[in-house]
Amino acid sequence: MTFLGTGDLVASTVAGANYGYDLLWTLVIALVARGFMISYIAKYTLMNRFGDNDIVQGYKRVWRGFPLFFGILIAIVALVVQMSFLRAGAVGLYQLFNKTGGETWGVFLWSIVIVAITLLMMVTRNQYRHLETLARVASVIMVGSFLYAMIKVGHFDFSGFMKGLTFGLPENAGPFFAVFIAVSTIGAIGGSTSNLLYPGFMRDKGWIGPKYRKLQQLDLLFGMLPMLVINVLFWSVAAEVVHGSGNTIADKNDLSAMMTRVVGPAGPYLLWICIFLASFTSFPSQSRGFCSLIFSCVHHAGKLNERYATPDDNPWFKRVQIAVYIVLPIIVTMPGAPDLVMLNILGTSVATSLVLPPLLIGLFLMTSRKSFMLPGQANRLWEQALLGVISLIGIWSTFEIVRNFFRQVLHIL
Repeated sequence: MTFLGTGDLVASTVAGANYGYDLLWTLVIALVARGFMISYIAKYTLMNRFGDNDIVQGYKRVWRGFPLFFGILIAIVALVVQMSFLRAGAVGLYQLFNKTGGETWGVFLWSIVIVAITLLMMVTRNQYRHLETLARVASVIMVGSFLYAMIKVGHFDFSGFMKGLTFGLPENAGPFFAVFIAVSTIGAIGGSTSNLLYPGFMRDKGWIGPKYRKLQQLDLLFGMLPMLVINVLFWSVAAEVVHGSGNTIADKNDLSAMMTRVVGPAGPYLLWICIFLASFTSFPSQSRGFCSLIFSCVHHAGKLNERYATPDDNPWFKRVQIAVYIVLPIIVTMPGAPDLVMLNILGTSVATSLVLPPLLIGLFLMTSRKSFMLPGQANRLWEQALLGVISLIGIWSTFEIVRNFFRQVLHIL
């Protein structure tokens, strides 16, 4: 649930509304690519020959400049991501509680509630157990809500759904349209910077060494399956209800209108519950995960490893986590706050375009070299080919991100 954001849900619904099931295969491939990426990241962390339990250590062995390079860019991405999660969660609560607080300050007040709950959770014992329990409940509620919506729809285009898994093209689309969508999706999801958070979560659970590899793979499988099911359900409801009806989905308000048509008055409440749960299950855990990753980069970029055994031992860790990645994002919910679209363009898109190629190439080198991995654990030929293809697609995606960014800048000018 940490990797499931509201952007995924909106993107899946918009795609289902616009293209029906024609591009469903891009979602499946993107999530499978993400699963493989995280699996290879975990593989190095658990099965390298140096005893590294931090993925940043591996990247440093490839190039000494990686930690500082990653640290700066990830710090930017993390702040934008946390702002997006907090705003989405606050909007969800604002809508659920009948817009209490008013149009001007309502979202801001509910963002304070989310921050307060997050801070309270941080000082309680077994905070991860509470988060994992919430994530399980959230996944059940989200799957149940949209299964109920599908039942209310009363029909399901099974043949169209199956055809959507066979690399079909939308009608009247250009010859490269689906390829571009697939490349962009795989690059954004499969090569996401947040994939690097997983080793930190493993370390927090005490999963260190080769003996945890099978447990980690099982954990990843049962983490990715609900994510796939939830995205497919959002996509399917939109494909059945909106596609071909003459209506469109451009934002969360259109999502709310869709759920009203399908379920009735309870529909928007189900939607806002899902939006809140998707954001709130990510906001606390990613504040921890991103901060841990950033401090790992700082730790290994200089000589702090001589002063502190682990990045988390640094006394500034909790201070930065709370101040920068939990409290500071509140500014995006204040009246007159900067446009999140521009923040995403400057923060996520640009930083991702810089991070993605070295992230993928470095991972390929780390897990394929016998000098880096335990005996017999280096990637086999088919694994090298698979990771190589994902890396090439990620680099292609980066090219498209950069090209579209400069198009937007030229258009604004």
